[in-house]
Amino acid sequence: MVYIDKLGDALRTLQAQLHDVEQPWLVGGSCGLLMQGVSIAEAPKDLDIYADPEGARIIHARLSEYSIDEQVEDRSSIYYSLLSHYNLDGIQVELVGGFQVTMRNSVYIVNAALLNDRFAMKYSLNSGGQLAPIKLMPLEHELIFNLLRNRPDRYEAIAKVISIRNIGTNQALEELIQQNSIDEAVIVQLRKLLQR
Repeated sequence: MVYIDKLGDALRTLQAQLHDVEQPWLVGGSCGLLMQGVSIAEAPKDLDIYADPEGARIIHARLSEYSIDEQVEDRSSIYYSLLSHYNLDGIQVELVGGFQVTMRNSVYIVNAALLNDRFAMKYSLNSGGQLAPIKLMPLEHELIFNLLRNRPDRYEAIAKVISIRNIGTNQALEELIQQNSIDEAVIVQLRKLLQR
């Protein structure tokens, strides 16, 4: 309960600090999953927010008073991002700009502007003000990401929620497949998870 309260405080701080930033940002990862009703085994360790590279630079400057490190290009075996971290109300926040995953013969690039404009879920906090709802990474993004990194504990739970919410063709998933270089075997597995 204390963590949930702190998470709400951190989200309200983000809303207040970023309310007039034109570039989109979205909450994802385990917090975003919880906020969309996906069951996860462990409590979130941090709050992940995603943006395109330009937006990440602007957001980093806006959150400078909370920053705990410099913004750096982070490359690992399968990931690339413009990465930085913050402490907001006792919650570690990770800002991920220009996120890319290269795995399973696939290259998946997060387009935050597209996700924000077309498929993001809205989440309203009880903040007592007139701030816009927080946008959440669509579950279809989380499904692809967790399938590529081989996290069945996540992708099976995500697929279950998507299947309950959607009947028929899933436009978000189809567009994300079309806009990225996703291996055919991964596409087959994605569709099988959603029982199509």
